Amino acid sequence: MDLINLLFYWSENNRYVFSRTKFLTILTFFVTLIPLLDTPPVSFGLFFAFLCAILVFVMGFIIHKLADIDSSFYMGGLGNDIKHFMLYWYEGKKFRLSKTKLVSVAIIVIGFLSGIESYFSGEDGAFFWGTVFVFVLIAVVAFAIGFILHKLLSKSDSSDETPSYINKTEDASNEIKAIEAPNNVSSHYSDYLIKVNNLKNEFDDRELKTKELINAKFSQPQITYDKFMAVVGNCHEIFNEQYVSTVNLINFANEDSERIENEINSKMANLNSIIDKMDDLSSELVINMSKSNDDDLHNVLGDMENLISSINDYED
Repeated sequence: MDLINLLFYWSENNRYVFSRTKFLTILTFFVTLIPLLDTPPVSFGLFFAFLCAILVFVMGFIIHKLADIDSSFYMGGLGNDIKHFMLYWYEGKKFRLSKTKLVSVAIIVIGFLSGIESYFSGEDGAFFWGTVFVFVLIAVVAFAIGFILHKLLSKSDSSDETPSYINKTEDASNEIKAIEAPNNVSSHYSDYLIKVNNLKNEFDDRELKTKELINAKFSQPQITYDKFMAVVGNCHEIFNEQYVSTVNLINFANEDSERIENEINSKMANLNSIIDKMDDLSSELVINMSKSNDDDLHNVLGDMENLISSINDYED
């Protein structure tokens, strides 16, 4: 699994995201190598295939860093991730089969198989490359046309949607409210129970505000949007883990204990730290709402990731 992650994924936001650059790099290497296997010396074929793969990787990596469009967070394992990349659009956190991608991939596969057939029929490598190039060119044109149509139709379909968080309403009926300390909770810890539930309510408010600001700042589908939502999702997950753990400590503590109290205070400090970082992110989103440079936002995002990692490391 570590080798698969190294070859096909980037590590971002405390999780692995599928890398189109790495996948296309490996694909380029093998596709380039096939017609050169019987061309002496073999080392030339390996070198040329490696050189082409490196060029693809460098171009993809530069695009990834400049435009932030390389990696996508997929969740189905390598086989499904490749399938989703090749055949699906990722919109609104859902995958939808793409006719554009399906047609484009079919054209490339037909071209590749035609080239392979001609190669094993005695044609030279140049004919193989010519066949593949022509079909790839046709596929690129087909994809460009389909992509433009897809964007135009998507924009038309979403024109009636509310673009800003200002008009967005949320149902607050599911918010967790501070609860009264149950009778079986030690009176020594009852104040902690009220405080930790207040923190939960506070975090829920901050999380909602931050998501609304992210929706206002970034359009969907966009990898930057997914990154910010992923970090907020991680904060939500780790906050709830700490919250539930703290409540369990309080509910099941049957006597005063300095060790239990220290553990409760430690977890509540974690909860406060997560809330503070969420506040920092919300503030930066407000400040940078109309700015094109998001460096400060990404710095806060990095601080949040470091906090999540430090809490996870402590728990481990």
